[in-house]
Amino acid sequence: MTNKEKKKIQAVIDHPERERTYYSLLEDLGDLRGNYADYMTTEPINCNEELQRVANADYELCTALLTAILREDHFSNGSFEHRQRAGQVDEILKRMVTELNK
Repeated sequence: MTNKEKKKIQAVIDHPERERTYYSLLEDLGDLRGNYADYMTTEPINCNEELQRVANADYELCTALLTAILREDHFSNGSFEHRQRAGQVDEILKRMVTELNK
């Protein structure tokens, strides 16, 4: 990853918008995980439990977690906005930037 990708992620952190912005970010980075369930440890997927893994997550897990909560919103309208307000979305994005800095 280059500084360009880090700047894209930081721009979304600095200027959060609707969930479409996050889908676009993952698509632009080539990191939208269609197989996000493969990264999860719960079945059915429990996003609350999975999000506890963010602190130790590598970059790929972060992208899978972000994809998972975007998909969660598809099935439970409004959940993404709730997670965004709670700071969970930014936590994932910040972890992504941290992992890219390694």
